[in-house]
Amino acid sequence: MGVIEVFFVLAGWFVLSLTGALAPGPLSAAVIQQASKHGRLHGILPMVGHALVELVIIAAIILGVNSAFLDPYTDFLMGFGGVIIILFGILALRDYKQESTKPTAELKHEMTATSALEATTQGALVSIFSPYFLLWWIAAGFTAITYLLENVQWSVGAVLVAGTLIYFTHISTDFIFGAFLSVGATYGSKKAQVDSKVGRLNLVNIGIGFFQIVLGLFFVFLALPGLFFGS
Repeated sequence: MGVIEVFFVLAGWFVLSLTGALAPGPLSAAVIQQASKHGRLHGILPMVGHALVELVIIAAIILGVNSAFLDPYTDFLMGFGGVIIILFGILALRDYKQESTKPTAELKHEMTATSALEATTQGALVSIFSPYFLLWWIAAGFTAITYLLENVQWSVGAVLVAGTLIYFTHISTDFIFGAFLSVGATYGSKKAQVDSKVGRLNLVNIGIGFFQIVLGLFFVFLALPGLFFGS
């Protein structure tokens, strides 16, 4: 496969990867939540956790893990993932009040190792337990990577280079979209605050919380027929 062919193959993979990155879901919600709370740099950290999960997935696909292995567990994973997303929504709603009136620039400097680890872990968890994430990799990701590797001359070096290109091309879409969301949330959160009898409300966290709860309930109800009556 020549350089031009590689370029077009990776360009196609980039576009396909965008279909996953641009889909609204719990990861997008995590980015917005973290950015509105700690600043735009902090908002990127859930994407780091997400990228670590995808490193394992792409490595597993290249090493020959068949997507059919997960088929019997799809309904369970979808239902369980829905519950996890609901829990994250509840946690977001707990921060319904704006606890500080400091500008985002000051909040950004308050990021600690603990808060950074928490944000990165959140990104990994919502990725692992996101039903859409799972279904995208079973339906699109596995098929696409298998196709991309068909024309690779199988040697350790060639597979390593191909896997590296596939991985970094894919996660570039996540970080590009994540940066866009993070910057937007940082500036938007300054205006998304209203005074009420209970204090200054953070409309971003309230909206994100309800979004995740509704999304989680959707996946739970989608999984129920398969769990109780079989596929």
